[in-house]
Amino acid sequence: MFALCEGMKWTHLPVAGGIYDQHPKLMDEWRIIFGIRSEKQAKEAEAEKRKANANRPRGGGPRVAGGMR
Repeated sequence: MFALCEGMKWTHLPVAGGIYDQHPKLMDEWRIIFGIRSEKQAKEAEAEKRKANANRPRGGGPRVAGGMR
């Protein structure tokens, strides 16, 4: 139940007559949907991270005569 509420971004537990009275199969289907959505969001975040790293300039700044000693 907690995982389902977390997936739906609820900040409170449901009350009787609402989600508690839903069929267990429906609850399992929601959990599966939230899991798939979470995996997709993680893959998208990883792709964005790779894209940002690919666009990042490589190497340092311009070389200065004399450099560090």
